[in-house]
Amino acid sequence: MPTDAYARTMLIERVSVGLAAGIAPGALLRAFGIDASEDSPTLRYFARLFAVRNVVLGLLVWDARHDSRRLERVAWINAATEIVDAAAGAAPMLTGRTRPSAAAGAIAASLAVSAGFVGLALRARRDLGR
Repeated sequence: MPTDAYARTMLIERVSVGLAAGIAPGALLRAFGIDASEDSPTLRYFARLFAVRNVVLGLLVWDARHDSRRLERVAWINAATEIVDAAAGAAPMLTGRTRPSAAAGAIAASLAVSAGFVGLALRARRDLGR
């Protein structure tokens, strides 16, 4: 897959998840294992913050798609963001402050998306001849 197509794929992932979280935060919370009884306006607010963050990170990929140096940097930023998300999900799970079922799916998704962005960063680096 050409780097530009790979970047578009990662952009679509970022923006579609962000839009879904902004439009239907309750559905996103349930997808991440949050029981409907735990849903609250505060959780929905944080889901919307997540939505904005994802859309902005996706737009950064879009903006950098034709500049391999910038694309590499933006891809590493996206990968690091997902690793931090995974760590943030793992900490309360490991200390017993959240149900493993609620955190495991989100952690797995973060690691998978991070791997996708690492792949994009490495492709951009390859395109630079490094």
